[in-house]
Amino acid sequence: MILTEIPSQGKCKICDSSELKLFAHTSKCSQCGVLLCYPYPKGREEDYLKQKPLSEEERQDIQSSWLGWHILSGERNHNNFTEMASFALTNADRQKSLKILDYGGGGGQFSLVVMSLFPKVETHIVDMDNNALLDCYRPLNRQILFADFDADRNKFDIIFLNDVYEHVTDPIGLLKQLKAKLNVNGIIFIDTPCQFWLYPLTKLIWKKLHIKLLNGTVDFDHQQIWSKTSFHLALSKAGLQVTKYKELSEFTQKAEFYLNSMGIQNPFLKFIGRIFVAVAPIIAKNKIMCCAKAA
Repeated sequence: MILTEIPSQGKCKICDSSELKLFAHTSKCSQCGVLLCYPYPKGREEDYLKQKPLSEEERQDIQSSWLGWHILSGERNHNNFTEMASFALTNADRQKSLKILDYGGGGGQFSLVVMSLFPKVETHIVDMDNNALLDCYRPLNRQILFADFDADRNKFDIIFLNDVYEHVTDPIGLLKQLKAKLNVNGIIFIDTPCQFWLYPLTKLIWKKLHIKLLNGTVDFDHQQIWSKTSFHLALSKAGLQVTKYKELSEFTQKAEFYLNSMGIQNPFLKFIGRIFVAVAPIIAKNKIMCCAKAA
């Protein structure tokens, strides 16, 4: 079975602490520091496991939606994916025929990037939505259907979770499942959002703005935003050992996308937001990039 238990309300899904501080639609754990969408939403994974076959018109609608996303974010994704692949793999890996899994790979663009850098790799992909894989990237990806993934016998040298780990209902359970899919000496790569100084600052000085920040970054889709402590704890509880860790500034869309997600319409705040995103590489580290292996 792909899914594990949906977390119990009232306890931190990472450290099991009952010391949760509720604010708006979130809770923050006083023990490990993770910021969670709360109450915990029902896992979407079950719905996708039961997904009925779609008509061609429905499939094309999903394809159009994903294509639109890639048109807007494609250049940034290309740059981000290049940095991710270069972080996880080495020059020596260019000579190896590595087997790679893009878990939660969506439209499938990552295969194009990683194969351009490491042409001998074999890329596989799985996503909750089997119809998300774009037809233009399909030839580069060996697709594993979501409902078939748990029973699939493929093993991988490296599993990439690119902007995926914040979305899953049971992050520790998922890593346990993926660890069992690794070849000997295989690694799991994770790129995921983390909290930084903007979260406590806005909560301290301007709670309305803090709520807007939460509205744009924590919801039923983005279920957890990590602290360094909670992130390391989750990997440890999954039986993984961190081998490489970095915090960095990374965005997949223009500033306007994030401002609209937060519901910010004030022209002055929009101006400040654009300035912030422009200088973020210098002043803000909003992402974790990590490699881990079985402990």
